[in-house]
Amino acid sequence: MIDPMANLGNEGFDPTTSNNAVGDLSARGNNRINIHAIHLNNKKIDKVRSFMGIISGCVAGVCGLTGLQGLVCFLALHILVNVSLIAFKMNLNLKAYSHESIISFMTIDLQSCALSYLLFWTLFYGLVYLF
Repeated sequence: MIDPMANLGNEGFDPTTSNNAVGDLSARGNNRINIHAIHLNNKKIDKVRSFMGIISGCVAGVCGLTGLQGLVCFLALHILVNVSLIAFKMNLNLKAYSHESIISFMTIDLQSCALSYLLFWTLFYGLVYLF
């Protein structure tokens, strides 16, 4: 399995002998899942989403967004980053990189991103407007 997002190629990976590959029990039998590649993909997606929460919190704090404006800013940037991941890194083929639905993919790290956003929003809002 070649996985450009996880930086994995064909070298050293044999899906028939590896214990990281799980065979599909369907009639086709040629669809295999590389658990190691999915784990690396999920780690990279988590890093991107965490960084998005931090940067969007900084932007919202500096811009002075409060209340619903801050919430809308967070949700808009969260959706934008997730759609960008699907479009540019996954080539609009979510099922090849993650076996989740589109709704699950969009909401899986929403709480941890929101907490990072809130932390950096309050920090930068306080630094710019209170001090």
